[in-house]
Amino acid sequence: MSREYAREIVLKIADAVAGGQVVPVETAHVSGVSYLTIGDYGAEFLEFLASTGAKVSVFTTSNPAAVDLGGVLTVSNEVLKGQERISRALRALGVSTVFSCAPYDFVLTRPRTFHAWAESNAITYINTFRDAWSDKNPGPLALLGAIAGFVPRTSLYTLEGRRPTTLVKIDVGPLDSLEAGIVGALIGERLGSGVPYLRGASFIDEESRREFAAALSTYSSMVFAVVEGVTPNWREYLEIAEFRDRIEISRDDVARYLKDVGDPDVVYFGCPFADVDTVLWILGEVKKRGRAERPIYVSTSPGVYRQLGDLAKAAADLNVHIFAGACLVVSPFTRGFRHIATNSLKAIFYIPRLHGVKVFPCKRERCIELAYA
Repeated sequence: MSREYAREIVLKIADAVAGGQVVPVETAHVSGVSYLTIGDYGAEFLEFLASTGAKVSVFTTSNPAAVDLGGVLTVSNEVLKGQERISRALRALGVSTVFSCAPYDFVLTRPRTFHAWAESNAITYINTFRDAWSDKNPGPLALLGAIAGFVPRTSLYTLEGRRPTTLVKIDVGPLDSLEAGIVGALIGERLGSGVPYLRGASFIDEESRREFAAALSTYSSMVFAVVEGVTPNWREYLEIAEFRDRIEISRDDVARYLKDVGDPDVVYFGCPFADVDTVLWILGEVKKRGRAERPIYVSTSPGVYRQLGDLAKAAADLNVHIFAGACLVVSPFTRGFRHIATNSLKAIFYIPRLHGVKVFPCKRERCIELAYA
């Protein structure tokens, strides 16, 4: 009966938004699992679903929580208890509580397969860099879709809905993580919606791809871009493109974002979660200089944290605090800071809105320098 309950809801949503059509999904990823963002009402919803005996029917992962897995981010007992309620309910539903905003690290989504993901940066990443297909599903719908095994067949589950609509010429050169985020934010702000086709975009590493995906989806409703020479099947997308608009992004456009405007009390990396190469780069830069004078916080996935082994705990001696399963966007711990420096455009957007803390951008090399007064 519990699966039927989920199926019935998803079918009703499909009637409203997709003419009753649905698509079967291979995986799901649920957002909105931090006690900070969903509170008691969200916990009660998850507990209700679990009480019906519902179980996910596809491999399903979870977004970051308000509490990290190692206790680096200290929070109140109320938050601890609320987060544990959410975690218990998710586990009862069969959700893998990896608490990561970067499930693409370990979920190898194939091109032209359907998925029910609900974290915008992750959706944009698999759509853009793998041509795996997911629309921007709200968290509850992704979970109900995981139980039902299908979601409404909205536009991004169709080739027609993925037709590029705007040609974007990028004249910046190889994009580092901050520049990639700025380009994503600029495209998002200028277009708002549609499917951009990027020509001339070059991402120097994995971190820059993550930051682009996160910024594009944060500063617009878009969760898919075609990157010429990078996106699988990009030639097919170019053939079917109907460019209604053309825009250009130059070095000057990017430079206008690069304002060193603060004296931070903390430096933050890992929004989206840092991959192992990024964490090792941070540790290497700090070791060259010695213990950081200002704390550096790095959020990452539990899988990467385990790969680091003793390095993660030893980093604290350098004033580098690596933590897994949570981030400064969705943890109340962040409210103890005054001014944060980061290379993440997503963090710059959300942290002031959720926590009232000032945030400003810096290239990651400059962020490291700012950790030394």
